[in-house]
Amino acid sequence: MLAPRKKLWSTPERAVTAAIDFVAPFKEEDVVYDVGCGDGRVLIKFAMLEGTSTRTKFVGVEIDEDRANEARENVEREGLSQRIVILCENALMVDYSDATVVFLYLIPRGLRLIKPILLGEEGKRGGGRRIKIVTYMSEFEGETFVRKVNVEPEHQKGAGWPVHLYELEAQEASLTG
Repeated sequence: MLAPRKKLWSTPERAVTAAIDFVAPFKEEDVVYDVGCGDGRVLIKFAMLEGTSTRTKFVGVEIDEDRANEARENVEREGLSQRIVILCENALMVDYSDATVVFLYLIPRGLRLIKPILLGEEGKRGGGRRIKIVTYMSEFEGETFVRKVNVEPEHQKGAGWPVHLYELEAQEASLTG
């Protein structure tokens, strides 16, 4: 079981369950990213899902070194080090060209910044492929979601926060400088 060292923003279990309902089971060709993965709980849950291929690749991106190390420890504790990689990097500098599914629990500004990178508008992503993107709490501006559910976090009785699924086309990466 995960043993968090410090309590920061963590994705509520009900939001993870909604995300699973949207995108699982994962296939062997899937590469699943969790941007701002924190302690790794979302990726661990995804990787342990029944019906998910053992060849599915999972990547966590976490800018905070302590949280990235915590995620790595949790991944190792669960015996998933061969399937889950945790990067300690700025999410805006990561190459998502292999991503087929991305989970984002970011504020609107973060979504605005990462959207062009995920969709190839920055020339960092090979294109012509569909990518499933799940956002928790905030919407992708200018995009139409395919599904939406509201979840009540365990720690906020009566609150209803949205989980959105987008299925978007990534643009072909530019070959010119």
